[in-house]
Amino acid sequence: MSIRKIIPVILIIAAAGMALAACMNNDTANLPPAPTATADYAPNGTQNGAQNGNGAAGMTNNGAAGNTAATTDGALNPFDWANGASDIERAISRISELSDARVVVTNTTALVGVKFDNAYKGEVTERIREMVAAEVLKADPSIQTVAVTGNAEDVKKIYELSEQIRSGRTADELSAEINAIVRNATTLR
Repeated sequence: MSIRKIIPVILIIAAAGMALAACMNNDTANLPPAPTATADYAPNGTQNGAQNGNGAAGMTNNGAAGNTAATTDGALNPFDWANGASDIERAISRISELSDARVVVTNTTALVGVKFDNAYKGEVTERIREMVAAEVLKADPSIQTVAVTGNAEDVKKIYELSEQIRSGRTADELSAEINAIVRNATTLR
């Protein structure tokens, strides 16, 4: 190829490159902020989602974004668990395998007791745990630990704790009982 043919090709490539570079917009002022992790389902030392024969399951360790309203200064308004838990429980109960659920929250820990639909003959699975945790974190992204159990004894106690909270006791008063269920052998598996 002669130099006469190469020079116009180089000029065309250079002009096309400059035209494409001019079309690119480096202005990031109008872009939404990059998403950031807001909470983990559990501390890093969870037990790999193993389950026991009683249908109890442990905690999950994934991140999820929530929809808690932000104030004008950017701070998050805390979710009112005392008055809003029943809405989250209804959302959790819509999971096909579940018939009912109760949620009790103390500090940044949510404990969820689930009852299974009569047609479902399984246990709490990783999929169920993740869907339950997603509903909790959607309501309150400040939650750091979501423990889910289907163990009948633990679920009965969670229902009792929930009723006490609805009757006026605070979750802080019951935090020792809540944390005992979160940390017991059946829930941590």
